[in-house]
Order: sequence, then C-alpha cells, then structure tokens
Amino acid sequence: MNYSVIKELFFERCNIDERLPVTDGHKKIAKKLFEFEESIKKYLPEKDSERIIAEYSLLQGELNSETESTSFTEGFKIGLLVGLEVFSDLLKK
Repeated sequence: MNYSVIKELFFERCNIDERLPVTDGHKKIAKKLFEFEESIKKYLPEKDSERIIAEYSLLQGELNSETESTSFTEGFKIGLLVGLEVFSDLLKK
C-alpha cells in the first residue's frame, strides 16, 4: 500500500512534537549531548569538526524521526486492535 493515512496523520496533521512539553529529562539529556559533542571535537581535525558533528547530528535526527514515525504507526495499529477487541466483546453480550 503506497498511501498511509496513519503516516499522513503523523506527518501532516498532528504536529505532535509541537505540543509535547519539554521536560526536565529532555533538558538534562540535551545538556549531556552538547557536552559530549564538545568533548568529541577535541579528537577531530579542527577544520572538519563542525561539519562532522553536524552530519552526525543530522543522521541521528533522521534515525530518531524514523523511529518516532514507526512507533506512532505501530501504536496507532495496536490502539485500533484494542478498540476492535473491546467492541467485539461488547457485541457478543
């Protein structure tokens, strides 16, 4: 199937990440990530360090995006299956 309404909801209509609160956990991890990137730079060639870190960050972001999309899709499917089971049980009574 080429068209996925679930992915359209995730990418076009929901904008879930715009409504998610930034938690203390997010802030703590972002700070650690920044500090880690800064420590890695000293092992990279000075002229290439910014480019290498930027490319790594972009690839990591793409991986995170793919993971979020897949998780959303699978969670949506599971939610539908749970709903189907609940309603099928109600109809049996």
